[in-house]
Amino acid sequence: MYQKAAKHPLCANLPPISDEVFTSMWEIFIHIGKFWQNLDDPQPLKSQLYSFMVNRINLRPIYNDYYKIAKNVMDELILEYGNDKAYEFLFTDNNAMESPPETPLALTRQKVANEFMAWQLALGGFKSWGAKNYCGYIGRAYIPDQPAPYRTFEDKQ
Repeated sequence: MYQKAAKHPLCANLPPISDEVFTSMWEIFIHIGKFWQNLDDPQPLKSQLYSFMVNRINLRPIYNDYYKIAKNVMDELILEYGNDKAYEFLFTDNNAMESPPETPLALTRQKVANEFMAWQLALGGFKSWGAKNYCGYIGRAYIPDQPAPYRTFEDKQ
């Protein structure tokens, strides 16, 4: 079955994501897992992260600039705070949550780091916190002592 890919008309003229930019975004993704302790081995997700980023750029070409800005922000934060503290600052600084984002730091937090966080959790990162409902698997009902709101394996017996 053929499905046409959605692409913004401006994305055809954009260069591919540079190795330097992708490496910087990959480091943000890895540090999200370390900081929130929710992803033991991010390596299997590396190619998926690249595809996610390409898709974002294809749908909204401004993401090409967001990723470049995020790389520059991280380079500056690492120089100022050191490696691990730079990422901690990115994930916890209250000024980075100003809305709408008006600084490169706020843009990096909201348009890159927060989206990577949400995407990482959607891929099962929250499983490490003991969640029962993840990756399309529903483990139990949401309401204690109530029957499941769907058919379960036990219903068939």
